[in-house]
Amino acid sequence: MDLKKLFMNNKAVSPVIGVILMVAITVILAAAIGSSVFGQGTAQSAPQANLNIQANGVPTDAGLATIKIEHLGGDPINFDIDVTKIMVSIDGGDSEQVSPGSITTISVGDVKKLDIKDTSSTPAVIAIAPGNTVNIKVIDIATSQLICDKDIRF
Repeated sequence: MDLKKLFMNNKAVSPVIGVILMVAITVILAAAIGSSVFGQGTAQSAPQANLNIQANGVPTDAGLATIKIEHLGGDPINFDIDVTKIMVSIDGGDSEQVSPGSITTISVGDVKKLDIKDTSSTPAVIAIAPGNTVNIKVIDIATSQLICDKDIRF
């Protein structure tokens, strides 16, 4: 046997390099997929609640309307202005944020009344007339997810 011939023979080099490259690519892909799947934290979710929102009588001559919010089930809802937004649009118009007033947290079985006033430093009445359809959205600020979306006819 000629040693020089043995070391110069490279017939099996190409398949071995191909197998090594395929194994390396597989390991890199598995690491990339694993880090993307397991690297994500748990997703935040908005509180889940069944809210019944109704008109509470007819609007006053000045346009002040009151709604009744009843919590029928699910998570308690914190109505702090930094936690939850209440958005109102009248007859499909622009949305305005409503001040939660004295409502802090509402839990199962609670019924609260809310005057529809904006969130400015001197809350102004958002004028609603009898016959208007008002869309009310309750939105969780942290997740920007909708908690409740109701259309009410006054």
